[in-house]
Amino acid sequence: MIADLLPAGFEIENPRTKEIPGMDWIRNASEPTALDVRDDRIHFFVSLGFYRPQTYYYAVRAVSPGNDKMGPMNADAMYNGEYHSYNRARVIKVIE
Repeated sequence: MIADLLPAGFEIENPRTKEIPGMDWIRNASEPTALDVRDDRIHFFVSLGFYRPQTYYYAVRAVSPGNDKMGPMNADAMYNGEYHSYNRARVIKVIE
């Protein structure tokens, strides 16, 4: 499972409800086995298969300006806690 928690000033564009214009640059996107979109996070449930690289995309909308601390994206093996990854925590600055 890949999980990305977003700061309060962002909203996820739900890919199940509409096509997002301007995303024709996306190539070779992988399809998750399941997708869970919440107000403040997105979960991709995926199978690793034969350890080939997989790329997943989603879009967010900034709804309020300010400096937001974004937590790390994480990936966890659902049935084996020894396999996990946490990285890319950062601060995002949204200006008007």
